[in-house]
Amino acid sequence: MATTASGERLRFPEHEARHPWLAGLLRAYHISDTAVRANLERETARRGAPPACRAGCHVCCVGLYVPVSDFEVLGLWWYCAEIMPEATQRLVRVNLLVQEITPACPFLVDGGCAVYPLRPFVCRQHYVFGAACRPGENLCQDRPGDVVRAGEGASRDIAWEILPLYGTAPEDIDHRFENGYVGRKVKDLHSLPLGNIVEHMDAVARRRLADHA
Repeated sequence: MATTASGERLRFPEHEARHPWLAGLLRAYHISDTAVRANLERETARRGAPPACRAGCHVCCVGLYVPVSDFEVLGLWWYCAEIMPEATQRLVRVNLLVQEITPACPFLVDGGCAVYPLRPFVCRQHYVFGAACRPGENLCQDRPGDVVRAGEGASRDIAWEILPLYGTAPEDIDHRFENGYVGRKVKDLHSLPLGNIVEHMDAVARRRLADHA
């Protein structure tokens, strides 16, 4: 079960005990989210209007490069199989099995993100001001001033949570961060064999059945 309080990170105590990497990832996401909220408040005050991004808007979930690190993918893998409600799992399963032939993110379900609590950093930090995105629009070319990568100022603090997951010693974290270590690790989400998540879903379901037999 997930637990949280105002201003605190999302917690899954039983799962964090089983998966040592999970707490670090959740702390990193919380750092990012906190910085994003602060950035967006400043940008909204400066521009006099909030971001154009709204619930149900999903142009950025179709056909775009989505850079993810190993542990962001592992978080998706875990969330889909162990936390996601079964009804949503069924819909995501269909998407995962055809993800190689569709430009949409496989976690896009009914216009919303099915993995919202564990969505990657880029999905947490990408915002657009002014008009909402239009399909096929090249925002960086056509409206670069409307694009905000919120939370970038927290990148070093995030690295202090993520890099130890790769086995980086504390004395080496700043050096690896400054040399773009994590950036060299990322891959496009759409290029990965996400169908493996379906196999993990099935394995978890079998274990649960066996536990209750």
